[in-house]
Amino acid sequence: CPLDDAQLVRRTGRFGEFVSCSNYPKCKYIKQESTGVACTRPGCKGELVVKKSKRGKVFYSCSAYPDCDRVYWDKPVAEACPKCHEPFLLEKTTKKHGTFRYCANADCGYSSNAEAAAEPAKGKTKSRKAS
Repeated sequence: CPLDDAQLVRRTGRFGEFVSCSNYPKCKYIKQESTGVACTRPGCKGELVVKKSKRGKVFYSCSAYPDCDRVYWDKPVAEACPKCHEPFLLEKTTKKHGTFRYCANADCGYSSNAEAAAEPAKGKTKSRKAS
């Protein structure tokens, strides 16, 4: 534990497993699963972490929660928007469009296919039958 140098233990709560300090009543430290994306709210020094709602749906919120209420339902990816230079994109998977990334800035409107961004485009090859 970074607060009192005790060991961290894996516990199970109503929102699933989590890692916390072994000196629970004295120390209330809980290690949060980070996305590696810093919060974009001015003056906030937190980062976006993974959380679960009451119904079990995953969402992404700022680690400085009471002071900052920045929340996203889609996964933030540490990739800058090429159109408006927003520091991260949001990744969403749907049945209709598959996995795609879009800008968190609603005014921007940037969207791209996540599979195309992850893998370089392969050239088409024609196969010919041997006669």
